[in-house]
Amino acid sequence: MSSVFMNAPFFQPKHCLGTQTLTIFCLVVTMALLFVSHQIHAAAIDEQMTITASRIPTDQMRTGNAINVITHEQILRQNPASLADLLRALPGLSVSQQSGQGGLTQIRLRGREANHVLVLVDGIEANDVSQGSEFNFSQFPVQHIERIEVVYGAESALWGSDAVAGVIHIMTRSPYAEPSTELSVSQGGHASRHVNLSSSSQIGSVRLAGGASFWETEGFNVSRQGDERDGADQQALFLRATSAMTENWQWSAALRAHKNNNDFDDVDYFTTGLPVDADFETDHQQWLGGFTLESVDRPLAQKLTVNFNRDKNVNRTYPGAQTLADGEKRQLNYQISHQNQGHTVIGFIEHERNQFTQRGLATIYGDPNQSQSVSQLALGGEYRLDTADWTGALSLRVEDNSDFGQGYSARGSAAYFLGDQTKLRAALGRSVKNPTFTERFGYFTNFVGNPNLTPEVSVELDIGIRHQFSNAPITINISAYTARLKDEINGFIFDTETFLYTARNETNESKQHGFDLNLDWQLHPALAISAYYGQLTAKDGFSEIELRRPRHKAGIAINFGSERWTSRLAADYTGELLDNFFPPTPPYSEIVQLDEHTLVSLSSRFAFNSKLDLQFNIDNVFDERFESVYGYQQSGRLARIGLNFRFN
Repeated sequence: MSSVFMNAPFFQPKHCLGTQTLTIFCLVVTMALLFVSHQIHAAAIDEQMTITASRIPTDQMRTGNAINVITHEQILRQNPASLADLLRALPGLSVSQQSGQGGLTQIRLRGREANHVLVLVDGIEANDVSQGSEFNFSQFPVQHIERIEVVYGAESALWGSDAVAGVIHIMTRSPYAEPSTELSVSQGGHASRHVNLSSSSQIGSVRLAGGASFWETEGFNVSRQGDERDGADQQALFLRATSAMTENWQWSAALRAHKNNNDFDDVDYFTTGLPVDADFETDHQQWLGGFTLESVDRPLAQKLTVNFNRDKNVNRTYPGAQTLADGEKRQLNYQISHQNQGHTVIGFIEHERNQFTQRGLATIYGDPNQSQSVSQLALGGEYRLDTADWTGALSLRVEDNSDFGQGYSARGSAAYFLGDQTKLRAALGRSVKNPTFTERFGYFTNFVGNPNLTPEVSVELDIGIRHQFSNAPITINISAYTARLKDEINGFIFDTETFLYTARNETNESKQHGFDLNLDWQLHPALAISAYYGQLTAKDGFSEIELRRPRHKAGIAINFGSERWTSRLAADYTGELLDNFFPPTPPYSEIVQLDEHTLVSLSSRFAFNSKLDLQFNIDNVFDERFESVYGYQQSGRLARIGLNFRFN
């Protein structure tokens, strides 16, 4: 149920919040401003903190959530070619890539759907509401990323409908970073070129961080036949700023603009049913913006946030058959929290409006031209209790949706500490996922929407243990989980009479269960080994294995080097998985198996001095040939070399 493409008005008064709602929010904010008068203590998030597992920054160890954090140091050491390659090395995540680099790339968490994963960029929801509420993981420059937090489990009680399986929070360079400017340039196989500039500084009382990135490649041949390369290029800009307004209040703002163009192939609907060379291309533009006004105070803190997300997609195929898709999301959120002697109480109110517009050529399958919108008001809260031996949290979110009525999500978690070395944790959550615009109202191809779809409901239990050995520098994390999804939306319902596809709610529950294991071993200050293994069983309501979910996933990385030179050798294994194939002859839909594959990568960095580094990478060292989506070949061996300059 994913693709990319659309057009709509960018900003019109009719899209704004209703007058009554806006008035209520203004009154609430005004009272809050009059109520608080304490000094702000603003600081960057510490490496041991998480800003995603709760509505306020929290110590990672003091939560019952399953969390994986990718630090800036790890990103520099790995220097991945894409965001998907960076996330591939985490347990519980599976990558599906359609088309070449820059094309649609999905990530699934613990066997859930791709649109069950909420992606935040600097706290702003970044899922594309015009493309099935998914996020394309090939279209974000890794060089802009300072840190990533992956929170597993039912997180809708905190973050809303898209967070059924969890949250992936991408954080760019912080305004609180040490003032400096960095420039990196690289060249690689498939005629790929990349230039990135990032900087942080302070002008008066305003702290700033920003960056610009340019990347392009001639690509490789994605289809099994022909020799046409599927290239791509992308440009991205971001800016973050923060400053104290008064002794009691501060503001912060974030703005991001991204443009991506990538080639993709047609499908041979008459002979093979597989991709075939074609001069098709997609233009994708994304704008993210957010403004926050907050008091950081003890015991009381308040925050007012306005966020905006717009994705515009243009799909160019045959002459006269251009299609456009446009999606907007606007959010207004007010939050208040109180902390006192280990007790934390948080309350929030959120108004959200989504706008969807689609334009294309009417065909025998129907007229795709339409404009739709949906809005909702949410009230929620979180309670946290911290003691020396254990910590717990309860959260609840109630929503009133203009199209689906009222619903709720809830979550409880706890962690118990056996000394300083062992942590036991558990979390239980209920999440609700609203049907997407595409599922309800259709798409340009032979997919017809179903406006009568109802929200999916998920319940997930997650337990785990973290232990740090006293007689060896080894830390191990084990998580086990089980989940059930009721009213699952199946987007591959085929009508043999009309030859059209549609979506429907399944009557039987789908089930997912499995476990993940992480191991970190610091053998020597200059030598460290990390490894992971994950096993997943994901079945639909008919007890059939679900598609694009590998049962086994594993990896190992060896990091070694000295003060001036570091290297990383890694191998990531993905087991066999199933996918759909739509042949042009009966039965018109069948299940096929994709082979297992192992990707080995090598990265090295040499520091000539404090201002100049040389970076060298080889991806897919053994030139493994594989497909993560049936019929779409992935790149073979790829070498890259680059220089990084730092200016203080």
